[in-house]
Amino acid sequence: MPEKCILDPERDCLGLMKARELEKDVNELRKQNSSSHERIFDRLGELEKQEGIQLVQYEHIMEKLDQLAGDVKELKAKPGKRWEGIVEKAIGILVAAVLGFMLARLGL
Repeated sequence: MPEKCILDPERDCLGLMKARELEKDVNELRKQNSSSHERIFDRLGELEKQEGIQLVQYEHIMEKLDQLAGDVKELKAKPGKRWEGIVEKAIGILVAAVLGFMLARLGL
C-alpha cells in the first residue's frame, strides 16, 4: 500500500515505490552474490586441494629425478673405470715385456 506524497497528499509517493523496488533488487543481488561467492569459494577449496596433491607429486618426481641423476652418473663412470683398468693392465704387460726383453738380452 503506497504512502502519499508529502508535497501532494492526493498523489501516491513515487519515490517510496522506487525505493522499495530498489530494495527488492538489492536483496535479490545479495542472494545471487552469496550463491556466486559460495561457488567460487568451493572451487578455490578444490584448487587448493589439487595444488597440495600436485605439490606432493612434484616432490616425489624430484626425489626420483635425483635418484636417476645419481644412477646415470654412476653408469657413466663405469666405462671410464673399465678403460682405466684395461690401460693399467696393458701398461703392466708392456712394462713386463720390455723388462723381459731386456733381461733376455742380458742373458738372465
